[in-house]
Amino acid sequence: MPAPPATKGDDTKPDPAVVDTPAAPVPSGTTDDPKVGRDAPAAGSGGSSSTPQSTNDGGTSGGTATPPTSSDCSGTGTGSTTFDPGNIISDAVFYNATAMTRTQVDQFVTTQGAACTSSYCLKNVRLTTPNTPADAYCAAYTGGTNETFGAVLAKLSVACKINPQVMLVTLQKESALLTRTDVSAASYAAAYGWHCPDTGPGGTANCDPAYAGLFNQTKGMARQWARYRVDPGKYNFHAGQTATILWNVVESGCGGAPVYIRNQATASLYNYTPYQPNAASLAAYPGVGDKCSTYGNRNFFFLFQKYFGSTGGGASADIPLNGVTVTIPSIAHVAPAVAGKQIVAPSAAVAKGLAAGFAAIGLPYVYGGGTNGGGADQGCARAGGELNSCQGIVGFDCSGLTGYVLKQAGYQIPGYSGAQRAAGTSVPWSQGRPGDIIGYNGHVAVYLGVIDGTPYLLEAPTVGMFVQIRPVYYSNGGVPVDSVLHRYWS
Repeated sequence: MPAPPATKGDDTKPDPAVVDTPAAPVPSGTTDDPKVGRDAPAAGSGGSSSTPQSTNDGGTSGGTATPPTSSDCSGTGTGSTTFDPGNIISDAVFYNATAMTRTQVDQFVTTQGAACTSSYCLKNVRLTTPNTPADAYCAAYTGGTNETFGAVLAKLSVACKINPQVMLVTLQKESALLTRTDVSAASYAAAYGWHCPDTGPGGTANCDPAYAGLFNQTKGMARQWARYRVDPGKYNFHAGQTATILWNVVESGCGGAPVYIRNQATASLYNYTPYQPNAASLAAYPGVGDKCSTYGNRNFFFLFQKYFGSTGGGASADIPLNGVTVTIPSIAHVAPAVAGKQIVAPSAAVAKGLAAGFAAIGLPYVYGGGTNGGGADQGCARAGGELNSCQGIVGFDCSGLTGYVLKQAGYQIPGYSGAQRAAGTSVPWSQGRPGDIIGYNGHVAVYLGVIDGTPYLLEAPTVGMFVQIRPVYYSNGGVPVDSVLHRYWS
């Protein structure tokens, strides 16, 4: 049958969210009905943007009508080498307190400081430290006499449940003390930049001498990371919310850009260093960008990779793209059976669009998100606050995602599901190609073709879920899928 016409309202508001069973069987034909349903619209709640300040003060199952919580989809062994301002490092990595032993920390410090010959070199420093009782943030710390920095750092990391690798990288990005050769006793006064907010003239560091010294700085830093985790509500940046992150200090006049912060670890980094690198900063690594560039969180991300491998964060995926061939990423929210598989697109342009869509995997469903083929947004223009729109969460709804994929391929398509289903060229399923659009009752998705005998799709499913790849299903709300696919590319 032909595609159904657009209904009144399809061109005036976003598409109703589809609620599909997360693991519906792959049907053998268009008459199969996995009995998916649809929730009634319900108001959601989300985060709001914060005004950042320097505060170095030391699944997928449908059916819920609530906004997505913060999602830390990366494990300790996954992640990307591409900087993602919303997912700099995963919680699994950040809070792995046993990632290194004290011996390993000592060896690492010695190796990095091989060129340093002064008695003040970090590898030569010995510390005598007092016992510290447990509190709400850290377990008790047992002091010692004439201990190496590695021994002290390892004990503090375990006490405060922070990865010692994070502590080492933070030290290097704040003061370069792992590799500096021009060290003196004074070099350790603000080793971690703790209690050094950017409140001096012109946004310079304004360090409080009461917190000076290597042990004070190291203990304070470990405890500060713990404070962000235990008392997140006391700080500006929060997991699962969108905030405007500045490019540089307020005095620079450079402004900032919104970032959807995906996990507590990334929120903690911004609470400590409230700036994101701009394009010039990222392009110049490890060098200097432009007048609006900052480097702290950029350096943290790349230094961690240099020293220890993946942060578990990074961009949603580095999507391999070779002409018309696109590789499906092996990440969360991708059906395991197709992770790492290759898709052959009908053209290089469509391949580019599919790669852009794959890079959006893991972004939250946001009602109205994605406007006129543009990137992920809060859905304010199309949804005006309904469901989880315009509440600080950046993502796509179903037609926002399909429109984005086709726009990235060079094709402007209608903005809503009914209009997308009513326009384009109708193509039989047997002739479907990756990049075609699948039409459902109040829903659309991107067709990815048949892989190992099973058809797959890319979709933004519903509130509380995330952009995903899964097998095609053949009805929504009891209404069969469109009997044809909808093609906009040529």
